[in-house]
Amino acid sequence: MERHDGVSRTNAELARLTVQVAQAISPDAVVCGTETGSFYRLVKELSEGRRVLAATPSAETYDAFTRDGIDVLRLSARVADKYRQARHVVSVALSAGRLTAGALVVVALGQSLCEGGDLILVTSVDPDAEEIALGELVRLTNGIRPNVLEAALYLACRIGTVARGGQHMGALLAIGDSDAVLEGSRQLVLNPLQGHGETERMLLATETHEMLVELAKLDGAFVIRDDGLVLSAGTFLAASGVDVEVPRGLGARHVAAAAVTTRTRACAVAISSTDSFVRVFSGGRIVLEMDPQVALTHLRRG
Repeated sequence: MERHDGVSRTNAELARLTVQVAQAISPDAVVCGTETGSFYRLVKELSEGRRVLAATPSAETYDAFTRDGIDVLRLSARVADKYRQARHVVSVALSAGRLTAGALVVVALGQSLCEGGDLILVTSVDPDAEEIALGELVRLTNGIRPNVLEAALYLACRIGTVARGGQHMGALLAIGDSDAVLEGSRQLVLNPLQGHGETERMLLATETHEMLVELAKLDGAFVIRDDGLVLSAGTFLAASGVDVEVPRGLGARHVAAAAVTTRTRACAVAISSTDSFVRVFSGGRIVLEMDPQVALTHLRRG
């Protein structure tokens, strides 16, 4: 059962409504998705002894709650789609042993956690929720095969955990609509994959990942066909002529990811050399953001 009418509420209003729903159904737990922690504290204060869990993608909020002895879960992803964000919250709670299969829970997402407004969801915990795959957190309608997307996200998280010279390693993967992606692009270096057989360049082959992690050290992007064939590495993706905006603090790699997904039907996965986060772009905007260290712990490769 969903309780959401499209009206934007303050966190205080959402907290009161969350508690009213909980009082009506007596769930086993209320799980609050929160960025800064303020929404959780409002719900907890009104809950009068009811079990309330906090779930946050913020390392700062998680550390502060842990120091305060609050029952808190660290989410590995911020998802633009609020329904997938709620599913991720349940998945992490089940995986961490904080919820059990069959439990009745109220999942409430605070205002700042994801796009599309607040959400209050009443659900029983599906025993399969623990098996959520990386690609299931993203909804794309541009024909990219789910197993290819999952493999790309898994590779991106591996790259995001690699450091060289004390610095995070950045990279960019453009997936799908490869003919259009390659139009206007150019090689920054001789394509290191040229001459390799297709079986050696398939993203779905786990043994290929070690080579691709090494090639991520090159400037430029990987261009990947929608079936998972890696066509090139060290490719410059032009961002000129496309009007895009990215959040402050994100650099040229993310601008290129926004631009290529604006002018084509591709999706792009950018790994930041600043904070190591993995961000998925589709249609010129970020649809998923993950901390690779946490993602590799909580999420499986599909």
